[in-house]
Amino acid sequence: MVRDPRRIGAIVTWLTFLLGAAYLASTPWPSSALAAWRAPAVKFLDRGHLEKRADAAIGVWQQQTDETDDEPQNGDNAEPIDTHDGVYVGMVTTRADGRVVTFRLQVTNGIGSGTLIQRECGATPIKVKVSSTGSVSGLALMFGSTCLRTEIAIRGRAIGGTLQLRLGTQYLELSKP
Repeated sequence: MVRDPRRIGAIVTWLTFLLGAAYLASTPWPSSALAAWRAPAVKFLDRGHLEKRADAAIGVWQQQTDETDDEPQNGDNAEPIDTHDGVYVGMVTTRADGRVVTFRLQVTNGIGSGTLIQRECGATPIKVKVSSTGSVSGLALMFGSTCLRTEIAIRGRAIGGTLQLRLGTQYLELSKP
């Protein structure tokens, strides 16, 4: 009697399938009540609540007077506080979404405030401090891919008539028109 190896392979495959199915059918599965204690309940994000928290964080930041910079300040290089006063504008295309964001910032006596505008989502505030040595620090509310606002720290330098900024991992240069 001659045995066909293809037929034996097919029989082995079917037996493996049937044994696997029998094993899965006999294995107890956790009930939904048991699974609930392992994973926390899903909480949906409340956009209004998150925006209120972001606005409150910007308010706290504005009240703080201590300035933390990326590098130490050198008092010998200090310029008058109003050296960098003026209106700064610029545009950037976000890396993640490819959306165009327009910035407008008014700096007076080292304090800057303005807006960033994203056509799809609207406008949000931006606040910065420019030290007498040209260091820039601040906070902005940026839009995510779903137009949810997120706090982003701003760091940079004021050089000549430009502000060279870093917002998270995004680089931006604002200039006086």
